[in-house]
Amino acid sequence: MKVKILLYLLFFSMIFSKSGHVHNHNHENEFGVAIGIVPGHEDEDDNIGLHLHYVKGLGEHNKFGIGISLETIFDEHKHNSISLIGTYHFDNGFTIAYAPGILFAEHNGETENEFTQHFELYYEIELDKFHVGPQIDIGFEDGETHYMLGLHFGIDL
Repeated sequence: MKVKILLYLLFFSMIFSKSGHVHNHNHENEFGVAIGIVPGHEDEDDNIGLHLHYVKGLGEHNKFGIGISLETIFDEHKHNSISLIGTYHFDNGFTIAYAPGILFAEHNGETENEFTQHFELYYEIELDKFHVGPQIDIGFEDGETHYMLGLHFGIDL
């Protein structure tokens, strides 16, 4: 219940914060890191999640981007994935991302591989070439869904 309340508060604060935001980043080469809490993944206690990505901007204003993403959940199953990531940066500071890839997870002492998908939504508060803001990730793989609530940190190289 606490997690749902936190999720709703985070979502509404993202919607109503900085409504007059003017997005000035060029996102030509972006390196990003997100760290957060992954509640109850595979019926375990809450775990720490970490996402890393490199995205190359596309088009005249680099609103679209494509790159590579790594994700891990620090749990007993050694949940790790590598994905291609596509992003779209809105003018109001929000970014959405889709990342299909391969999951590597350990179960019963054996590493299993399977298809995975991640959707991400984050809001950027700009600090010159850096940006920081709240992020929500949702991951789907073989009948399971997990999510991460955390902070996104990025730098435009």
